[in-house]
Amino acid sequence: MNYKYSVIIPTLNEETKIKSLLPKLLEYKSSLEEQIEIIVVDGKSEDETKSICVKSGVIFLESETGRGIQMNNGAIAASGEILIFLHADTELPENIFEIINEKFSNKIQLATFRLKFDDTKMLYKLYSFFTKFDSVFSTFGDQVIIVGKEFYNKLGGFKNYKIMEDVDFIKRARKFTKIIKFNNYVITSVKKFEREGIIKTQIKNFILIIGYLFGVSTEKIYELYYNTDKKRINNFHKISGIRKGKNKVGFINK
Repeated sequence: MNYKYSVIIPTLNEETKIKSLLPKLLEYKSSLEEQIEIIVVDGKSEDETKSICVKSGVIFLESETGRGIQMNNGAIAASGEILIFLHADTELPENIFEIINEKFSNKIQLATFRLKFDDTKMLYKLYSFFTKFDSVFSTFGDQVIIVGKEFYNKLGGFKNYKIMEDVDFIKRARKFTKIIKFNNYVITSVKKFEREGIIKTQIKNFILIIGYLFGVSTEKIYELYYNTDKKRINNFHKISGIRKGKNKVGFINK
């Protein structure tokens, strides 16, 4: 069965990434029989993101800033049966739509790809290996969220979070269905890891996810994620309100 696809890309000052991504998507669109629409939802970029998108001919929407809000606005505008939520710095396999056509069915409600990095260091290979499993620490939006629109609507879309919107969405999805991991890779940039180092970045991410599982607000998590001050991360339990012996994790799925 061939589906109609809506590729939804939230952006914020992504001119370099979107300039590289859109031509590839448009090439896929022109070379395949599948119906594909490309929707870029921009959160008030101050660079040339809008100009690049408008010139390319894709559907361009402007939105309040916040990935959850932006992706929801894209889904509202989408006419496809299958929604593909894609980060601008993620490179898709060339046969992505063939893969989805082959593997997606009425029994599959939500799927993601495995993740590979544009760097061959052993730590990145190790991280990549664990993305074959679905867990709170190994399934994120940068692996591309592929979801049937009916199921997306059943879940009520993404929460209007600036961070953890993917974690929350997949957590709610797990209550109804198994998350499928396609045995194919999407490739993402290591730049966000290289800024602080992969080990430090992963430790920080681990701490923030644990905080989320304890019920820390996404506003506080957002503040911490974009503040790399070591003292603040080390004192995370004070900021979040987590106290030894006072909280138990009713382990919330990611």
